[in-house]
Amino acid sequence: MRLSTTLCVLLAFGPAACAAVPAATTPTIFAPGSIAGDADDGAAAFTPDGATVYFMRGTDSFTLMASHRTGGHWSAPQVAPFSGRWRDLDPAMAPDGSYLLFVSNRPTEMDGQPLDATHAGKRRSGQGMNLWRVDRLGDGWGTPRRLPDIVNACSMTFAPSIAADGSVYFIGCAAGDSLRLQRSAYRDGHYLAPVVVPMGDADMPIRDPAIAPDGSFMVVSTQREAQQPYRLAITFHTAQGWSTPLDLGDIVNGGKHSMGAQLGPDHRTLYFYSDRRLPPNDPDGSAAWNNGDDHIWHVSLAPWLDAAQPSIAPVAQVPWHAEHDASLAFAPDRKLLFFARGRGESRRILVADRPGDTWSAARPASFSDAWMDMEPAMAPDGSYLVFASNRSTAPGGAALDGYYDDQPQARRGGNLWRVNRRGNGWSTPVHLPETVNSGTSVYAPAVAADGSIYFMKADPATSHFRLYVSHVAEGRLQPATPLAFSDGVTDDYDPAVAPDQSFIVFTSDRSPSSTTASDIFIAVATPGGWSRPVDLGVAGTESRLDPDLSTLYFSGSDQRVQRFALQPWLAQHATLHR
Repeated sequence: MRLSTTLCVLLAFGPAACAAVPAATTPTIFAPGSIAGDADDGAAAFTPDGATVYFMRGTDSFTLMASHRTGGHWSAPQVAPFSGRWRDLDPAMAPDGSYLLFVSNRPTEMDGQPLDATHAGKRRSGQGMNLWRVDRLGDGWGTPRRLPDIVNACSMTFAPSIAADGSVYFIGCAAGDSLRLQRSAYRDGHYLAPVVVPMGDADMPIRDPAIAPDGSFMVVSTQREAQQPYRLAITFHTAQGWSTPLDLGDIVNGGKHSMGAQLGPDHRTLYFYSDRRLPPNDPDGSAAWNNGDDHIWHVSLAPWLDAAQPSIAPVAQVPWHAEHDASLAFAPDRKLLFFARGRGESRRILVADRPGDTWSAARPASFSDAWMDMEPAMAPDGSYLVFASNRSTAPGGAALDGYYDDQPQARRGGNLWRVNRRGNGWSTPVHLPETVNSGTSVYAPAVAADGSIYFMKADPATSHFRLYVSHVAEGRLQPATPLAFSDGVTDDYDPAVAPDQSFIVFTSDRSPSSTTASDIFIAVATPGGWSRPVDLGVAGTESRLDPDLSTLYFSGSDQRVQRFALQPWLAQHATLHR
């Protein structure tokens, strides 16, 4: 089975990614004889060095087992020291090996009863499932601890998988008593409220996620139709969110089901359990373990992972190719572009044009030379540009100092300035009035069609960044007011507003952003004001909208410009406007 054409169509990768992809390899039984035998096994969770594996054994009542590799051979499995009494299943190892999550029906209180399962109006005695954690202590393990109620919100919480940032993906109860794939971010030592992870058809059952440590891809089991078996599929995290799960094909998906996905220590090998059987003419067809029980199998994910590397356009095709290029500000016809380049005080605004199909090389803007100029924002009609700068308001004056994050920022202050279009050129910059520039830490402008200016400013009380808007009345910018959802307690940055102010995109440190990266959020205008901000699922700063609003440009973790297909997201989340 060739995968290249299907994968390129689903993920919209460029031609270079559509080269021939090796055919999927056939899964191989794991540890035949020593582990695979006359019992049902599944969910192999390896230590980072690959020398120990924990897995579940049993049919209805499960126990966690451990096996060690010595001299290339796996030892006879023994009951894990923290298991053996309760119904324990679905082990998942933290990428650094410091702890393990698993599912159990064990009581939530000392001397309590096993957890019952309550779902869809039915109660099953002792069949409940919650997530528990056990920490590594030297060569042993500590005492298991139940994860907090914010994660274990119901008695059907199972199938955990752990990302490198501590986020846990799992199956849990969602609206309407449905079981959905969810993610609980881990921040400052606490799990945050889970959010449903959207991918593909919202009604398609998804089970047993296996998240890559860096969050770049995930393997899941999906059920396309109610009577069909669960099959393994892979999904990739893209600028548009999670891609539609791509079935791994019949070569991988044998037997009546393929579930319990786990990634091996190399993060490129998939381990799963299946009741598949080898045909009688196979060299191992007569083996005792080839009996139709659930066994652990493994297969390389290389064909899918290698095919999913997107093509990278040559740098000559776009002018914003350098590290720390940011804040793309297009003219309405997309034939003219301003953007910022550089770091700190060396930041300047550049300009490029596209008279035909090719962009010119970027050159310094006529109004940006000696100061820290950044964050250009084009008026929707292209008649003027607003930008942030540390330039002095007085001739011969010193650069502005700023104050934010509870400390002074020498020569890093900012005020907003405006340059007007003059034929093929631009006017001398004009300082915006104090109704906007009330302080020396005002940055990140965004311009609406009616002339309203959105921006970020350090809150005087907290010194954290907060989003503001200055509306226009009688041709004048009015005193700025903070946006209702931006409280100055959690930093909000870099607004980008639709010309008609129907939605606003911004970066924030609010949940579920991690401690190392701030996510991009969107809020929409409703009759009652701005909606609750929703996480777009990507991390970045300095967002800017394409003139047709189809694309969001932003600075990613690599400090380069990335893009997010915004219109498909808005179409899929149309209820936000209601």
